[in-house]
Amino acid sequence: MPKPEIIAEKSDPRKPAAGAGTPPAGGKGAGSPPTGGDGGVTDRAQQMAISTLEKIEQLGLKPIPPFYELWFRYFEGDPEIVRAIDSYQGTFDDITCHKIYKRYLSASARDDAVRKVSDQVQQAIVELAGMLGNVQTATTEYGETLGNVTDKIQNAESIEDLGTVVTSIIKDTKKMVEKNQELEVQLTSSAETVSELRKNLDNVKREAMTDGLTGIANRKAFDKAIHDAIEESTVNGTPLCLLMIDIDFFKKFNDTYGHQIGDQVLRLVARALVDNVKGRDTAARYGGEEFSILLPETPAFAGMKVAEMLRKAVESKEVINKTNNENLGRITLSIGVSEYHKDEGISHFIERADAALYQSKKNGRNRVTSAEPAPPTPAPEKKA
Repeated sequence: MPKPEIIAEKSDPRKPAAGAGTPPAGGKGAGSPPTGGDGGVTDRAQQMAISTLEKIEQLGLKPIPPFYELWFRYFEGDPEIVRAIDSYQGTFDDITCHKIYKRYLSASARDDAVRKVSDQVQQAIVELAGMLGNVQTATTEYGETLGNVTDKIQNAESIEDLGTVVTSIIKDTKKMVEKNQELEVQLTSSAETVSELRKNLDNVKREAMTDGLTGIANRKAFDKAIHDAIEESTVNGTPLCLLMIDIDFFKKFNDTYGHQIGDQVLRLVARALVDNVKGRDTAARYGGEEFSILLPETPAFAGMKVAEMLRKAVESKEVINKTNNENLGRITLSIGVSEYHKDEGISHFIERADAALYQSKKNGRNRVTSAEPAPPTPAPEKKA
């Protein structure tokens, strides 16, 4: 049967590789909570850890943290990692696993790219400084030559002597003009080089902060954004709201219709999030099928309204099989909301939103749950 494709969206206005093994059903889409959840979740995490260690031993890999993270994410059901491993036809040795880890999980590759362009910019600046130094030397020498002209003219005893002085001045002046022309060409070339390198550096930095699949902010960008947002909230005394968002049953959908359709679903959700937030709000892919949104100057009750709007916007979208017009169903989200508490750590802020997200999963999915206590119900007015 041909692979289905997403062809219709109705939006609200407002094979595993040989030796790889198959990740267990459920994945994060099954609703895994943060560390410290109930016993069933703990058992599942322990089982994934056991499967990871068994796979590392089976493949004869070094028992190092990068390989553990790679295979744990695979058994957890991370779409990009599952797709990369399942599509690979070779042997999973240390070198192969390191390449996959570096490409999908390590930030060092992009950091190296940023460093390389930065070094090129620095080199261009050094070369430009060298050019200017040479011209300065030539200018000094020319000034000294002109300074001696008066004495040479006064000491000239014949027309021939004056002619020699003038010839010398013309020669030195011509050399200085040539130096200036050479500098002009070099400066133009250097300016173009530096301008191009600056563009490359901006692009690399932007890519380093962008999720390659969905085109929105990545985890690295989110980590920076939440740090800056908390600092601003603390200094200004303004509220800050965090939404942790997970696609319901994504693992099942991904396994049923294939990774390409799963990727399109991730892009669809990412676009819906970006289209429904404004201003300084930050929508990011937190990892796998989990997203996050930072809402500066927004209290919890307003964050709940934004979350509900997002949930409805995504729920309204339909996934249709282009080949036979089969409706593949709707996409739904489970969302957790927390408001920053003064002096709490970043990890605790995130954990509270993640715990609220898990409650949304536990209570039936496709809903929004707040980590904050419900406001007191106002007492009914007494009749006169």
